[in-house]
Amino acid sequence: MRSGPRLTALQLGKIFVAVAAVSGALLFQKAQLSAMLRPGDTVEIQFTEAHRLRSSVSDVKMAGVEIGVVRSVEDEDGVTTVEVKVDSEARQAMGTAPSARVRPTTLLGGNYYVEIVPGGRRGEFTGTIPVERTELPVELDGVASVFASDARRGVRSSTKALDETLDAGGTRALRDLLESAPSTLRSTDDVLRAFQGTDPENDLSRLVDGGENASTVLSSENVRLARTIEDLAATAGVLDARRHDIAEAASTLPASLDETSTLLDSLDGVLTSLEDTADPARPSVRELARLLDHADPVLARARPVVRNLRGVLRDARPLVTTLIPISRDLDATVDNLDGPVLDRVNGPVLDALLSPWHGTGEYAGGGADRPLYKETGYMFSNLAQANMMDENGSMISFLPGMGPGSLAGLPISLEQLFNGLVNGGR
Repeated sequence: MRSGPRLTALQLGKIFVAVAAVSGALLFQKAQLSAMLRPGDTVEIQFTEAHRLRSSVSDVKMAGVEIGVVRSVEDEDGVTTVEVKVDSEARQAMGTAPSARVRPTTLLGGNYYVEIVPGGRRGEFTGTIPVERTELPVELDGVASVFASDARRGVRSSTKALDETLDAGGTRALRDLLESAPSTLRSTDDVLRAFQGTDPENDLSRLVDGGENASTVLSSENVRLARTIEDLAATAGVLDARRHDIAEAASTLPASLDETSTLLDSLDGVLTSLEDTADPARPSVRELARLLDHADPVLARARPVVRNLRGVLRDARPLVTTLIPISRDLDATVDNLDGPVLDRVNGPVLDALLSPWHGTGEYAGGGADRPLYKETGYMFSNLAQANMMDENGSMISFLPGMGPGSLAGLPISLEQLFNGLVNGGR
């Protein structure tokens, strides 16, 4: 049996170099190959900038657990699109409206990773996480640059003073605090156990589910929540503007409560009396109900009159204002008339006006059975007719006449003669 051709040392060297080169290339591209071959689903996230995210290197986490890796980072039109590859189970746990943010692995920065925060309703997420639901970290140097140089020097001085405080006995105080901490922690343990509820195995999960449902509703009602917060801000502004009035009202509240208590004590007897009078008043209330039913049409008809009375009352206000001083003077006038004046009017004056007038002396037998006030009225009526006025001016009517009593100077008038004959004939 003949053996095959042997490889020379040069050929072996070439093969070794080729294998080493290929292995080195594979090792150099290990992260890219691992990200490419990693199973899972692809999700796109938009940021305002990449912020030191590296393809195939930066991790993707959710609730502190690694769920994927960044596959690519692309900048376009001021928006950075980060494509990540996450586990399929993790995508179902994101919710329908998750958010994302870039977080540093340490306080001082270093490596960065993408943290996905679940949000929205339960269900598998589809689509792209928009830039409105993403945020970037705030660097420590950026925070420090906000403060003035004096403030930064003050922080250094405070740090130095803290070191001196610890050297001057502060360390011992901290040790004493740690020695007394176990007893305090035992009380804290009791408080934490109380927070577990009556059913520790189920209460915490129910609390988490309730918080998740509440957060889901709040995230789905962002517009209403924003309006509610704006209304609360406006209410807080009004309360702040009226804080002095509120403080004054609060200061008078104890006295008001005392007066209210006294009033309620007084009403106790009134309510007892009301209970006694309630039964007899029930028939009247029933009649009142029927009265109100019949009063509805009347009120409907009176509504236009009441509406028109507004103008009348408005026009009557100046008249009433003018009548106020007149009423005061009239009150004084009535007081002056009270007494002898009214007694004279109620006595002889009214008796003369209400009694009929018959002549006496030379005028005996004259007059009529009508009262004096009627005769006086007829006299003024005749005078008014005698004095007339028209477009031509004023005139006085004079109508001369003659009667049985017109002849004067006789021992007896013709009128008396006729009366004597008539009466004598009877």
